[in-house]
Amino acid sequence: MNFPIRESTDSALRIIKDGHEYVLPSEWSLSDAGSYDFNNKIEDRAFSHGGDVVGDGMVKGHTIKVKFSMYGTDEFTHDEMLNRAYRCFAQTDYKLYCGRSDRCFNVAGISKITHDYVNGFKQRWSNITVSLLLADPFRYQGQESLVVYDFPAEAYQAEMVLHNLGSVDTPLRFKFTPKSKMASIIVWHEETKKQFKLADALLIAPAFTVINAKEGTVWRNDFNSINTFNGQFLQAVPGKNTLYYTGAAGKIEIIYTNRWFI
Repeated sequence: MNFPIRESTDSALRIIKDGHEYVLPSEWSLSDAGSYDFNNKIEDRAFSHGGDVVGDGMVKGHTIKVKFSMYGTDEFTHDEMLNRAYRCFAQTDYKLYCGRSDRCFNVAGISKITHDYVNGFKQRWSNITVSLLLADPFRYQGQESLVVYDFPAEAYQAEMVLHNLGSVDTPLRFKFTPKSKMASIIVWHEETKKQFKLADALLIAPAFTVINAKEGTVWRNDFNSINTFNGQFLQAVPGKNTLYYTGAAGKIEIIYTNRWFI
């Protein structure tokens, strides 16, 4: 009889946290990874046919399930392998790579493990289902993308372009490093018709400011400078994104991660 022992890691399931990697040593399957609930519903109209759609249309966090079997040549080997797998799955805030080496899920934690021994194998073969919580529901590129623009002199509506290769909008992180001083900054996003302004008289070299749309934060070095920010945090839509910068000379770094539904 052929037991489900993996001999190749080409399509392996991998868990990575803090630089440490665990590879599940068995065949596996994934379910519910492409299932999504949106924050929309229909409310009935009073004294009228039909209804109205209410909600912001955002995607809710959800649960995915990993199913696998674990076999050991004896009970001690089986238990050691399974305990190690449980320990790795039960961590919090780690990256889960399922097959594709270039995309991962950001797992927030675990919600449930179901386990059954296979009859006739004296507790040496188990079938397991692990339920994992995705507070952030999307699948991410394994590494960030970086776009850098250097402006040697003061700029007015200078064009900056980036490309979101994913299928979902993704938050942008801006880092502003002045050549001398960046007291007034305006960034306009053409595709969403949104912008933000930064008015910070203390943004003087070698200081820098980071505007993080995912976290909703603004920091000048180690100081919270959210009071200098006005407008909206920006997200890149799928495809081409055009931004216009107005401000003093300096370097602008734009960091983002492509993400997909699946």
